[in-house]
Amino acid sequence: MGRLKKIALGSLFLILAGCSSNYHTVKRNETLYSISARNKISVNEIMDLNNMTSAKVYEGQRLLLKGEKKKSTKSTYHVVKRGETLYRISARYNVNVDDLKRYNNLRDNNIQVGQKIYLMPGQTNARVASSSSSRNNLSSPTLRSFRKPLKSISINSPYGTRVHPVTKRRTTHHGVDLRAAMNTPVYAPYAGVVTYSGWMNGYGKIVIIDHGGGYTTRYAHLNRWIVGKGTKVKKGQLIAKTGNTGLSTGPHLHYEIRKNGNTIDPASTL
Repeated sequence: MGRLKKIALGSLFLILAGCSSNYHTVKRNETLYSISARNKISVNEIMDLNNMTSAKVYEGQRLLLKGEKKKSTKSTYHVVKRGETLYRISARYNVNVDDLKRYNNLRDNNIQVGQKIYLMPGQTNARVASSSSSRNNLSSPTLRSFRKPLKSISINSPYGTRVHPVTKRRTTHHGVDLRAAMNTPVYAPYAGVVTYSGWMNGYGKIVIIDHGGGYTTRYAHLNRWIVGKGTKVKKGQLIAKTGNTGLSTGPHLHYEIRKNGNTIDPASTL
């Protein structure tokens, strides 16, 4: 009887061990981004599988990495028909126009027949852009030449949909938040011209650099500007010091990369 019990327990252990490969237990100093990179799954997919509204994880947390996503019975997008406007779609689905613009990365109210308009943040164009832009980054000679804006890189909050730490609203995060103490040096990742150096709403103190070819970068929540508008900067040049200005919960660097005005995930350049 004892031998049969041992065999049964051994079989159960093997079954559980096989299932455990679908999960990951968070270790000390791990982030959602490092877990996603190691397991070749996007941050947004992990958040979907685990019904997460924030990218923060804690030691000992058990994350599902494989499995069937629950199908939503609610419409996730609307295909624009002739004569429709963004305001009409907004009223039909009871979604704020500004939210629709944010979910779909729209810079104005112009829409086209046949265009997909996403109705909720879980299915945003920003999310699609995040995965596709990472692949495009790898083929861009300019982005392959980018250096890191900080000497030490640790991502606090990745690119994509998240709950804003200050407003507590689910929004699209157009860059990455990099861990940094107050007054950490910030360096230009590529040569260019400073097009803005000043205060900008929730960004706080910000520097924007035009690198040519449609590429621009943004460095926000700064404590100090080192360069002013019109300054020509070289790759690796000191441009600012990190801070805690604007909508921020502590010292860090918000870093964005844009191509022709559209944000892309900076993670593949770090």
